[in-house]
Amino acid sequence: MKLVRKLIRQRQIALLLLLSIVPVIGFGTFSYYTSLGLIESEVKRTSEVAITQMKEQVDQLLRQIEEVTGQFSLQAGMLQFVKTQETPLLGTLLAVNDIRRDLANFSSSIHAVDSVYLYHRKQQLVLTSNVLFDLDSFTDTSWLPTLRQAAAERKSKLWITPRTMGREAGKGSEALTYVLPLPFFYEEPDAALIVNVKTGVIADMIRSFPLDSRGGLLVFSPEGQTIVQAGQLRLEKPDAIGAMLAGGAAMEGDRPVKLDTEAGAMYVTTERSAGYGFLYAMLIPTDAASRNAQLLKIWIVAATAALSLLSLFVAYFNVRRFQSGLRSLFLTLRGKSEMDEQEPFDADYADGFARIENGITALLKEMGDVRSQWSSQLPVLRDHFLLSALLGNNAGMDPWLRQKPAETELFPDPVFCVLVAEMDATSENNRFRSGEDTRLFLFAVANISQELMRGKFATETVFSRKHVAVILNMPQHEADREAVRAAETIRYAVSAYLKQTVTIAVGRPITDFHELSVSYQDALRALQENWPKAGNEVVCWGQEPETPVSVPYPAECESALLTAIRDGDRVQAERELNAFFDGLNGSRLPFALIKTYAMQLLVSVIRLLQEYDPDLTQAFSGRSLYAEFAQLNTSPSVCDWFSETVIAPGIDYLNGLKRLWMETMMERTKKLIEERYAQDLSLQLAADQLGISPSYLSELIKQHWGETFIAYVTRYRIGKAKRLLLKTELNIADIAAEIGYGNATHLIRVFKKLEGMTPGEYRLRNRP
Repeated sequence: MKLVRKLIRQRQIALLLLLSIVPVIGFGTFSYYTSLGLIESEVKRTSEVAITQMKEQVDQLLRQIEEVTGQFSLQAGMLQFVKTQETPLLGTLLAVNDIRRDLANFSSSIHAVDSVYLYHRKQQLVLTSNVLFDLDSFTDTSWLPTLRQAAAERKSKLWITPRTMGREAGKGSEALTYVLPLPFFYEEPDAALIVNVKTGVIADMIRSFPLDSRGGLLVFSPEGQTIVQAGQLRLEKPDAIGAMLAGGAAMEGDRPVKLDTEAGAMYVTTERSAGYGFLYAMLIPTDAASRNAQLLKIWIVAATAALSLLSLFVAYFNVRRFQSGLRSLFLTLRGKSEMDEQEPFDADYADGFARIENGITALLKEMGDVRSQWSSQLPVLRDHFLLSALLGNNAGMDPWLRQKPAETELFPDPVFCVLVAEMDATSENNRFRSGEDTRLFLFAVANISQELMRGKFATETVFSRKHVAVILNMPQHEADREAVRAAETIRYAVSAYLKQTVTIAVGRPITDFHELSVSYQDALRALQENWPKAGNEVVCWGQEPETPVSVPYPAECESALLTAIRDGDRVQAERELNAFFDGLNGSRLPFALIKTYAMQLLVSVIRLLQEYDPDLTQAFSGRSLYAEFAQLNTSPSVCDWFSETVIAPGIDYLNGLKRLWMETMMERTKKLIEERYAQDLSLQLAADQLGISPSYLSELIKQHWGETFIAYVTRYRIGKAKRLLLKTELNIADIAAEIGYGNATHLIRVFKKLEGMTPGEYRLRNRP
């Protein structure tokens, strides 16, 4: 019976171990699908980032083409071309050669443009950069029906996406075609500019796909037609994907939508361009995500097999005594002794467990001693490790690499840059004196550097006899620029808090920690080459101190910035301002020279604003720009001050002045019409009276009144005619003369077009 009970007890233990496999499988399955979900979410996120970047590039390209096309259409030769009637033939005009040359320059100035056509409706001719064609002999005319439809709908511009081009541009090639009817305000277009954009340019904008998969990118037109297909994934019928997406297959969520395609199951992430209506769809094979979770599945199977073998092993041993021995070892590992009465072991187990327990006790004591020594030596070992890295001593780095605990990882980011700070020469009146206080000063600089960079970069400091090295660990993005900015920030803080100047040298950014000595040596070399100077500056590796730094003033950036301010374009102004200071910082100029150039820029901006209003007290109320500028001590602070204090308020002020000027011009125009409506009044005459060009006046009237100059004058004259019809006995001819029409026939025709009846009928119906 005792043997039977023993076997039953052993089988119960084995059964419990077998049942313990169930939660392992459940937890493993849950972990597997959770990790798969996380990977899918990452696919969604990275796909959206790639699509957003590509969408912005495409929108920027199309906007650039629209702007360049609009500017091209306003050239004098183009205006002459549009005004040409049915005769003489364009081939007899000298301007045709100039226009053809301009078309060639246009198509070559933007790499994405395949070809540009100029179409003349009355003469039925198409002018390309090479040849003048009759419309009947020009085969690439699939844009013509769309142009006629746009003319019927009074559209000012349109895109045809996509369009198959004729053999003049390459038979069967696909393009995005931009059509600009001319003139801008037309009853019926006299001409049109047709710009063909290569669809292959869009395909070249995508470089990689999430998880390095063999994915694909599809771009669809607003009507659902496929514009371009990029990537290694190729579909025979991409329009079917567009139909599914147009039907609402791609929904918003944390994970991509899964669709079955002819190439298999795909994760699909979509985004639509607000400006042009293009639908971007990124397709990633589903196995690209599941493949990364296979290791977890293998681990689950291995753990299950191990537990199964353990249950079989336990079934063949005396479980109770074996458990008692394991419990004793467990308590020993925890540092406790077994106080309860123990069941005596068999001889087979007693000696073995006793030896194991004694060995574990000795091992724990030794581990405690080692841990105590390690804790006391860790800071010294870390400093030795960093100093060895700066000096390029790989052997000195080995102790840390072998013994460091996992939780003491120093640098999480891929880029490293070394700053070396050195105390400038001092006088007896300084707080810190060279020599005796150098160590204390460098310690203070190290603390300031750690505090300033905390939360921004992983930062470590290493002391030497004459300087302190600051190791910055930065992300890849703009590492060079950020290192100089960090050095300027530290230099300014040291000067402000310690009342002592410091020179900081910046080494080159490197991507391999084992090459940290390269950046360190660059910084030391920059310090050595800078020793004749007064100090209190940031110097960079690669400077040539033997010859004076000579960098021309960035006049092009200044001109572009002033243009953006004059146009009221805040985004472009911010971009040009950053380009101005990036160019100066990248040239390794001393801060004093950078500030001199910045002062010249400030003067130019103020002069621009004074062109519109000599008194700028309203734009910068209660502020002294020159006094504030004099207090700035770092290049980043100068750039930020320009952006927030000068550029933004200046643009807002100019925009307000322009709105006031436009309202004043419209009031003067309205008053001029009211005074001279009965005379020979034209757009040219009104523009001459106001001192602006006719085209600009026409644009202002269209923008503010929603109609053309002629339409407004006509409506005003007919209003006067209606009052004369009801309040006087004048005949139609006299009324026509009163309101500026040459004869009664002209008045009757215009009156009937606007009111739907003749002047006589209006008088009969409305007069009491």
